[in-house]
Amino acid sequence: MNIQKIFLLTAIALSSQIIFAENSFTESFKGKPKINANFYVFAADIDGTLSEGNIKYNADQPFSDTLKNLDQVYMGYLDFSKGDWGIYIDKQLVKTSKDESIYNIPLALETKLDQTSYGIYYQAYKSPTENSLKRPKLIFEPTIGIHHTEAEATVAALGLTKKVDINWNEFFWGARLRYNFDSPWNLASEVTVGAENTLSAHTYIGYNIPVFKRIINLRAGYRYFHQDYTSGNFRWDITEKGPVIGFNVPIF
Repeated sequence: MNIQKIFLLTAIALSSQIIFAENSFTESFKGKPKINANFYVFAADIDGTLSEGNIKYNADQPFSDTLKNLDQVYMGYLDFSKGDWGIYIDKQLVKTSKDESIYNIPLALETKLDQTSYGIYYQAYKSPTENSLKRPKLIFEPTIGIHHTEAEATVAALGLTKKVDINWNEFFWGARLRYNFDSPWNLASEVTVGAENTLSAHTYIGYNIPVFKRIINLRAGYRYFHQDYTSGNFRWDITEKGPVIGFNVPIF
């Protein structure tokens, strides 16, 4: 199935929920606004290639090496919702630098990877609220958005320096699923597909802890992210995968 057909089916699914819902479109926004912040660490192993013209760099780096060469890192997720609708920003910024020798030739490498997703979702299905939980057990949310990637790499050897600096945007769509057990435990997962052959999938198990009348959700899981982007002589073919840990805090 090609991209256009998938996008059309996603659009139809979103539209049908609005048109045939018991409540009108305006009423789907009823409810108190909510903001949630999620901070996490993605312990990713990185595999793939970064190339421009005849210069090619093979990326095969476990998370332990990334941590050793880490200069700066930020990973966070901000979610704003009202009624059945929500918007979110998911940002990862990682900067590394290292000095090594290959065949006795000194080599310096600096990298910066900024990946930011801007999305919107709709609660297409919510199971009836259980009295013991005071929240739906099962929630299904189609989502669409824009994924922005900014990649920089600088390689210096033998007095020569080569810098690659490129950024691009791509449309993505997919779905999110949440399940609340009859206990503090919960599950969450998301799968999205990008127009530039990007695939993102992650799943978490969480545990709710009451802190000062707020519910803090501690989360642990696994994340897979693959991009294969080509523009002219530039190609970015990178896979990131590994465990994720973090916590979610309701701001209000």
